[in-house]
Amino acid sequence: MKKLLVVFAVLLMTAGAVSAFDTTAFQLSIWAPKMQLVPPEIAISGLKLNLPYGSNGQVNGVDIGFVSISKEQSAELAAQVTALQINLWNSTSGNFGGIQVGLVNIADNSDGVVVGLVNVAHDHANGVRAGLVNTSFEYHGLEIGLVNYTEFLQGVQIGLVNIATKSTLPFFPIVNMCF
Repeated sequence: MKKLLVVFAVLLMTAGAVSAFDTTAFQLSIWAPKMQLVPPEIAISGLKLNLPYGSNGQVNGVDIGFVSISKEQSAELAAQVTALQINLWNSTSGNFGGIQVGLVNIADNSDGVVVGLVNVAHDHANGVRAGLVNTSFEYHGLEIGLVNYTEFLQGVQIGLVNIATKSTLPFFPIVNMCF
């Protein structure tokens, strides 16, 4: 137990020095932004642990925990996540690329594999998404869910309710496709 406390104390003392740089390899967050090793504007290239809640504008690598939020920190620092992201709640107010697993997955733009109960892409989504509810403005790829909704579809929707409002066939149960 003493060794663990010493390690944690050293990590906290070095957090101030790390924040002078633009990127760090490790983030441990208890509650963002006050109780995390490095501030949200520092990019993480490595491992980010959210126990329970962490926030950084840019993440590359592995993002694990309960709640992860990535949002724009300034006009020069847009939200960008390229990672294996496994949290109960994942939210990126910018671009996500990689594999995202959670109960709720939200991004402005999403590229890759997304698995969850609710998957939301406010703008564009590409790749494979599986969930109870999948929504997006424009989707390219394969969606599997109970309810799949998009404005523009280029791909296949498989589910009980499949809606692509701007396609030739705006609603079709079981399988809907548009190329």
